[in-house]
Amino acid sequence: MIGSSAEKTDRLELDVYGLRITASSDWPEVLDQIRSDFMWFERPDGGQPDAELVIEHRPPEYERHADLETAFLTPRNVVYRRDGRSVIDYFGAALSVLDRSAGRLLIQGEDPHLVHEASYHFLLSRIGEHLDAIGLPRLHALGLAGGDGAVAVLLPSGGGKSTLALRALRTDGVRLLSEDSPLIDRHGRLHPFPLRVGVNPHQAESLPPGRVRRLERMEFHPKLLLDLDQYRDRIEPAPQALRHLVVGRRSLAAEARLERLPRRHAVGPLLREAVIGVGLYQGMEFVLQRGALDVARQTKPALVRGACCAAGLARASVWRLTLGRELESNWAALERLLA
Repeated sequence: MIGSSAEKTDRLELDVYGLRITASSDWPEVLDQIRSDFMWFERPDGGQPDAELVIEHRPPEYERHADLETAFLTPRNVVYRRDGRSVIDYFGAALSVLDRSAGRLLIQGEDPHLVHEASYHFLLSRIGEHLDAIGLPRLHALGLAGGDGAVAVLLPSGGGKSTLALRALRTDGVRLLSEDSPLIDRHGRLHPFPLRVGVNPHQAESLPPGRVRRLERMEFHPKLLLDLDQYRDRIEPAPQALRHLVVGRRSLAAEARLERLPRRHAVGPLLREAVIGVGLYQGMEFVLQRGALDVARQTKPALVRGACCAAGLARASVWRLTLGRELESNWAALERLLA
């Protein structure tokens, strides 16, 4: 829950694969949530940041931006833009002011859940841009490491990645790369990108011991988040060669089924989950600044993503995992690839 941690701070410093970020606030409870989200990347060094997030606990100052006109709308907000400045209105509950040239975002609001989510989205969007630029795009998949290398399980949002990740944390010899978005390089290796692990409230019994937070979201139902701080020893810190690429799907059968597939069957899922990034938050409200020109600029990241996925596919075995109703059966099928 927001405000549940005894440790408070007014400044947070992150280093995400060379992207240095600072976040500061007069609202310690919210900053503590962000710290928990990105705990694996916390690197206090006092250096010059590439991106800066400032959070103010106060009513949004709408009157300062009265001269701006609407640029576009998303399901989460209304975006106003002029002269390199974007102002994002979260339907009267919070306000973000983005200065792209300075790499700085100011967020004002009084709802801690909304301000936390807006902050998280900005950081994830900026980190995603950086990872594309250095050739480490995100892959929308569960990433695990076993004795022979990495396994990536491609499942859509809500498909069961989090449940399998939680089961993996209880298994000796299996390490977590990312519950939702490991990074893939041009050599077909998966890199760790561990963030929080979230499940639906009705799955609370599946959570192992640890600090659990409740996340209220703008568009979707709430989630329970398991912080990974006490599971640091279960996170794989080094890149791993992608050995198995698993295309997952759900069924109403009791038992799971794992079967080998020709490589061509993974092309479509990789295009959807990595090149286009359907299941990845990309933050168009933060990225789009120059309209059609920004859309055209996405061609280069798409080519990088495609090259990295092709390298991974060339070296990996491809499998179809049909998940059933029983978690232990699902895990037993997947665990065969991690032995």
